Amino acid sequence: MLQIKTWTGIMLMAILVATACNESDPINPAAQQNQARLSSGTPDAFARMGGEKGVLTANGWYEEEEIYYILHGVEEGVTERGKNQLYLIGGDRSYQANVALFIPGEPGYSVHWNVNVVHTAPGKTLADILGTIYVSTHYPEALFDDVEDILGAQTAGLITIDHPGVVVNCPIISERGAEAPGNTELSEDFPPFPDTF
Repeated sequence: MLQIKTWTGIMLMAILVATACNESDPINPAAQQNQARLSSGTPDAFARMGGEKGVLTANGWYEEEEIYYILHGVEEGVTERGKNQLYLIGGDRSYQANVALFIPGEPGYSVHWNVNVVHTAPGKTLADILGTIYVSTHYPEALFDDVEDILGAQTAGLITIDHPGVVVNCPIISERGAEAPGNTELSEDFPPFPDTF
């Protein structure tokens, strides 16, 4: 009986992922007002949707591990939804991939992500952060790769976190799903971190 339930669960997940991978959900023009709040003047991944082949996918970080997700865009008319959080370091994919709080299988996970934008605190620089325990072992690929470290750096006064009131729809998928033929992957090449971001 357990094997049947497990198989049914696997099939249901496969159907949900396949369905998500075959849908295209370009951003509604009214939602583009929220786009400016995602980053400080830099183009963001959520605004680059539409006209792409397949779905747009991106890499991210969760507890020191790389993850992948589909970018379905900003949710119109929603300023907060659920417990799931996404942290944009200096802006949306400005200097590194974004960092997620929950992944599938955890109670707080959903495809709806509340956006948080991380900046250096006034009077602090990248060098101040690099000398701490909060920096990812993946640096310079990622300054932060775990929400716990981001929150620790905030408590230590090294960074600030803005809450722009934006929710994005980003189902997590496998690396294989992100790289599936027909999908468009965002680049994983980022410019170096500036002294302040």
